[in-house]
Amino acid sequence: MKALIQSTSMWAYVMGKVSREYFPDNDAEFEKLTQVRKDEIMASINEFEKNDGMVLGQITLRLSPTIQQNHQHCPNSASLWNTLKATYGKSTASTVFKDFKDCLNGCIYTNADPQIYFNKVYGAYACMKAADVAIPPQLQAMIALAALPQKWEMLISVVTGDNPLEDLILSNVCTAVITQF
Repeated sequence: MKALIQSTSMWAYVMGKVSREYFPDNDAEFEKLTQVRKDEIMASINEFEKNDGMVLGQITLRLSPTIQQNHQHCPNSASLWNTLKATYGKSTASTVFKDFKDCLNGCIYTNADPQIYFNKVYGAYACMKAADVAIPPQLQAMIALAALPQKWEMLISVVTGDNPLEDLILSNVCTAVITQF
């Protein structure tokens, strides 16, 4: 959803970087404003309301009806985004465990493109890193080596022989496996 809103050049509204202009609260200050300035402020308010309303609509349309009902009190896109992020944007132990288990249980098949496996584990490791549970690169590479089919186990000695332990990374395994495929 973030990418969608960014593609419409409205991300600044969600981030709260575009603020709504207001008329002065105090009557004396309001009376000091020229009509031209009042018109400028009103035009600015209308522009903000229009653009923020479009962003609010884009976010809301992509929510399930239940979540829409729970968050209809949010007055603008920034508050809706922050509320959604606080409610749903946190990683839990179960989601991190699921990603980790997917990495451990993944298999590379000789009859399927190995890039599918690597895309999946790269994504899982990125999610775990975002949750502050980073897996060391050497361990990532070894998990991928353990996922090799028995027919390709000679790649283990090739990859580990060509790379010292401190330089062993997942992309080395990926390159070797894709070359073998």
